[in-house]
Amino acid sequence: MGNRLLPYLLWTFGITGLCWGGMAVLVCQGVLTFTHPVGVALHLLGGFGPTVGGLWTFCRQGGWVREIPRFVFGFRRGTLWVVLLFCLLEGGILALSSRQLNPQLPLAGLPMVFLQAVLIYGGNEEVGWRGTMEPILEGRVPFPVAAVVTGLVWAVWHLPLWFVEGASQQNIPFGWFALLAVLQSFWYGALYRKTRWIFGCNLAHGLTNTLLSLFVIQINGILVVGFLALLVGSVVLWLGTVRREGAEDGG
Repeated sequence: MGNRLLPYLLWTFGITGLCWGGMAVLVCQGVLTFTHPVGVALHLLGGFGPTVGGLWTFCRQGGWVREIPRFVFGFRRGTLWVVLLFCLLEGGILALSSRQLNPQLPLAGLPMVFLQAVLIYGGNEEVGWRGTMEPILEGRVPFPVAAVVTGLVWAVWHLPLWFVEGASQQNIPFGWFALLAVLQSFWYGALYRKTRWIFGCNLAHGLTNTLLSLFVIQINGILVVGFLALLVGSVVLWLGTVRREGAEDGG
């Protein structure tokens, strides 16, 4: 495991640390702002640390560059409904718990926000977290442990953004962010085990980021119960994949 996980983490944290860490230093020194073109570029490039790390690991394990599209976009037939159902449930939970749109996000710009969230601001990370790190960990530990570890590492990876004035992460305490990252690791990890579709995790991750921008988030009973229901559903989905894989091995 170490000969695959360590290089992935080095690429991931190395690229992101240089970009986001450098941006944090420059912003703190007053050299630039988060919205400055250089700041925007550093933020964008830093977010591709897990993507580069995941693709490097894939190729290092014997994958060919021409096989990357199948690695990212391939999925099991008959499983598309799982991703669609998750997206509908999450959207319903956030809409019912909030019931208040963010006035700073015009509805006309929502498709572009979602597209950006899927491809360059969040969803692109899934090549690394769910497509690479969680499966590596699952080779040694059960899925729930792998999801928790991946979620915590994922949260720590974001840490430099708490030192960048203007970054959205500053609007949420790190502890709450880490808890959400662990929950998402269960959600997206279970989706990936069921579908083997990294881009499906891109879509789910991008939708989460979009919904968190679309609604004024309210921490209430509906949100807590809804998120716990998604967690339970993820565990059930995981157990279903365990039974299926066991039956296939037995057959």
